[in-house]
Amino acid sequence: MKKASIILVISSIILALFSCTDDDNNTVTNPNTTSSSKGNFVIEQGVASGEMAITNISHLILLALDQEDVLHNNGATYPIITKEKLSASQTGDYPMILTLDFGTDTSVCFDSRYRSGKITATITSPWKDSLSTIEADVQNYYMATHTPSYDSTILAYEDITECSSNMKLKIKCLGLKNGYNNELYPTQYITTDSASISTTLGNVELSTSRYTYYTEGFGTLTYDDDKTISTLYSNGTAIDKKDNSWTWNSKNVTSSSEGLPYFAYNRACYWFISGDIKLLYKKISTQKELTHIINFGQSNQTSCNNNASYTSNGTSITITLP
Repeated sequence: MKKASIILVISSIILALFSCTDDDNNTVTNPNTTSSSKGNFVIEQGVASGEMAITNISHLILLALDQEDVLHNNGATYPIITKEKLSASQTGDYPMILTLDFGTDTSVCFDSRYRSGKITATITSPWKDSLSTIEADVQNYYMATHTPSYDSTILAYEDITECSSNMKLKIKCLGLKNGYNNELYPTQYITTDSASISTTLGNVELSTSRYTYYTEGFGTLTYDDDKTISTLYSNGTAIDKKDNSWTWNSKNVTSSSEGLPYFAYNRACYWFISGDIKLLYKKISTQKELTHIINFGQSNQTSCNNNASYTSNGTSITITLP
C-alpha cells in the first residue's frame, strides 16, 4: 500500500471518529458523543507523538547495533541495514556509519508498525561506552500503527495514529549519572535542536533535551529486559490544517499530586508504559493558556499498549501513540 493511500485511509477514519471539541481548548462539548465529522488538531496528540518518535528512533538504532535479527523477525524485509566504517583505513568497526532504510513505500515491520523513510547514524564507539555519541539524521521517517484504542467508558479521539518526522538527533552516553530518586544509573543524554513532526491533522516543531536512565537491563546482552525512565524539557510550536497556531512547552511534573516525575519505557514494549508529562500551551490568536498532564500509565502498570490520556473539564480523553 502506498504511503499516500495509508494516510488517506487514516484521515478518513480519524475524521469519522474524532469527537466534538472546542477549537480553543479541546473541551469536550458533549461527553456522550463518541463520533463527529469535525476533526480538530489535538496538541496533546502531536506532542506525545513527537516524544514517541524520538524514543522509537533511539530504540531502533540500538537494536540495529546489538540485535539486528530482531528487526527482521516475523519475515520483515525492512529495514535494510548497512554498517560502514567511517574511514577505510581504520582497523576496528568504529567509528561507524549505520543506516536503517525503510524504503519509500510503507511496509509492515517487525513490531507490526507501518514504516518508511531513512535513519542514518554516525557512532563514535559502542553505544554503552562512556562518552560514546550517536548523531542521527532522520529523513522522512514515517510510522503508523493500526492498534485499536477505543474504550466505551471513555472518549477516544483516534483509533489509528501516524506521524512523520525529520530531525537531527544526538545521543550521548554519560556513564553512571546521579539521576532520578538520587541514585546512580547508566544514563543517555538525548537532544535535538529542531524536530519536525507531521500528523494527519497538524504539525509540531520541537526542540528537546532528555536524560534517559537505565534502571534495569543495561548490563545484559539482550534488549527485552531493558527498562528506562526519562526526564525531559521540550518546547516548540504547533499548527493545524486550519492555520490555528500555538506555542508550548512540556516538562516533568513536580508534585506527586500531579503524577509521576518521569515517563518510563521498557524495550520489551513498543510504547511508553507509565509516567506523566506536563504540557503548557497558548493559542496565538487568543493568547489563551492551558495546562494538561499527559499520563502514560501508573507506576505499577504491566500491560503494553499504545494509549495515553489527559483530563479536560473532568472528562478523560484517550490519545494513541504512533
